This record gives sequence, C-alpha cells and structure tokens, in this order.
Amino acid sequence: MAQNRSRVATVKRKTSSRWTVDCRPHGRIYSLGGVVFEGESGRILAQGVADAIDLAVSKGVAAEDAVAVYVGTPRSLLVRHAYARWIAHLRVLQESGDRSKKTVDEYDRIGRTEIGWWGDRSVRDVSTASIEDWVGHLQSRGLQAKSRKNYTRALSACLGWLNYRDEIAAVPRFPEISSVDRLPTIVSPEDMDVILSRIEYRAQGPILIGARMGLRPGEIRALDVSDVERNADSGWRLHVSKAVQGPNSDDVIGPTKSRADRKLPIHPEVREWMEAHVDWKDRLLAKPLCLNGVGKRLAHGSLTKLWARARRGITTAGLYEGTKHSFATEALRSGIPLERIQKFLGHADISSTLIYARIEAKDLEVFARPRS
Repeated sequence: MAQNRSRVATVKRKTSSRWTVDCRPHGRIYSLGGVVFEGESGRILAQGVADAIDLAVSKGVAAEDAVAVYVGTPRSLLVRHAYARWIAHLRVLQESGDRSKKTVDEYDRIGRTEIGWWGDRSVRDVSTASIEDWVGHLQSRGLQAKSRKNYTRALSACLGWLNYRDEIAAVPRFPEISSVDRLPTIVSPEDMDVILSRIEYRAQGPILIGARMGLRPGEIRALDVSDVERNADSGWRLHVSKAVQGPNSDDVIGPTKSRADRKLPIHPEVREWMEAHVDWKDRLLAKPLCLNGVGKRLAHGSLTKLWARARRGITTAGLYEGTKHSFATEALRSGIPLERIQKFLGHADISSTLIYARIEAKDLEVFARPRS
C-alpha cells in the first residue's frame, strides 16, 4: 500500500476487499473502465493507476490533467456546459454594463447553433487538431471566413476564461483564418454637408458629433451635459468615457468599447450647436446631451432613422459608416498620422485603424476635389 504523502495518488483500502486511488483534491478512482478494484488483483491494478498518475506528474503534467484521464469528465467541463457557464458569466457583466447586450447575444447564438458539434467532449480534450476539425466542419457547411473567425474567437475567449479560473491548464493554439474585410462605404465631405442640411438644426447634434468628431453611436447616446468641459483658455473639450450597452433609451450605460477614457477637442460646428441648444443648467442634473422628442436619452433606432431619412438618395452608407468611418477617412486624407487617429477614435489596437488606410484609390478620389 502506497503511503508516501508527497505523491499525488495514494492507494487506500475502501472495504475489506476493495481499493480506491485517492487523488484529492482532484478526485477518487474506484474502478478502471468499469472494472472494480477488488481483491489482490484489484490492489495491483489500483497501484498501477496511482503509479501512472505520479509518473505523469513527475514529467510535468498538471495533477488535475493526470487524474482526469481516470476519473472522467465532470458535466461542468463538457465543452457545451462550460460554454454555457461562460455565457452566464457574460450576462452578469452585461447587467453591470461591462459587456454589450449585442455582443453577448451573438456569443449566446453561437453557443446554441455551433458548440453542439463538440458533443460530450471535455474542454481538456480540446486541442489544435480538434479545433481544426471543427473549423473544417463549419467550412463544409458553407460558412464564410469571417463567420468562422468569429466562432473560433468565441470559443477561444471561453477557454481563456476557463484558463483564468484554473479549470484548464492552457488554451490550445487556434488556426489563423484569413478573411477579407468589407471596406466601408465612405461619405464625401460635400455629401455630408448636404445630409446635415436636411436635418432640423435643433435635432442635428448627434449626427453632427458623429460626423465631425468620429464618436460611435453608443458613445454619442451616453453623453451627458456634464461631459462638456467649457474652458475659455484651453478650449472646449468632450469627455468620452461611456457608452449605452443596448438599443433602448433606458439600457445600461457602461464603458466604451476600448474601456479607455478620452478627452477630445470639440469641433467648432459642434460647439456652435451646443451653444445654441444645450441648457447648461442640466449639467448638475446628469441630463443627456442629445435628447429625444420627450426629453429622454436617444434610442438607437431614433438615431438610425434620423440618419436614414437625411441620407436617402445620397448614399447607402449606414450610420456607423457615414459618420465614424467617413470622419476617420477624411482625417487620414488630411495627413493626420494613423496613431493620432487611433487615439482619437478610441481604438485599442492599431489594426482597427488600419482599415482606413486600405480604402481603394477610387474611393479616395471623392476627397481630391477642393471644398468650396
């Protein structure tokens, strides 16, 4: 009988004729493939299991992984159940405003439609080879590269969470999936002027902020009057530190996409609109900067409808493309370095900003004409 307490696995007598391999805190083993450790042959078999576990640990295998081969997989560590636990974790973050509802809903959809392929496999059995098999399955179903990339990112993030919790020893290497990003539809400065002119001046604010300062729609909707800093010496600045995490007026307000605060110089046209239509007494009341018709924070649908009506017949660009993307492209055309554009837009990674450098020459030709 093994009594060395420095070993991970220890053989103990369970009853007068049966044996158990005690691997606590990683579990206990009572049989091997359904064969009970019983009698003298059972003791020898149990001792062999204990020795195999200790040998694996001595070669650098994590104790929990060495034991997992023999104790089976807890339900919570099946890929599909681990993914569901991760989604539940994200829902908690969503409630506190740390994750957007749109993002969590998409991860949830991926779990319901794609993670079932893993069947009863354990997260500890997920390897680069099995991930490639899964990606091959997705490809055989006709899914485009961008979708396959999004699905693998979701699974990678889930495994990263499990690794952070020490439930798995490491995250396996994921295959690189190349996809061609669709270039945004850019609105020229001249067309933007026409679009803005179609909006009643009082209602122009949110579109003006997006077009002239490049804020995301969720960031614009989250702005309060108190976020405007009016300094006669250093100039007016806008404090961008939060974003609405859903489409409705009363959805949770959380951090920006990059989770970084930034203070931006306010564009002269935006300042002129603010001076004409913002009640500065609302600064102390935490009132939204851009209001809807009944004095509440703008809903996403109201903002997109405002843009859609104004751009009809001029461009097919959506709100995000027409404001943020077009602003960044014009900034690049004007000679502003990518690194400065990155900081201004709040991109966590320069790769997000590089898309503006990839816009084809034919799309940039609209900016070659001098503005009157």
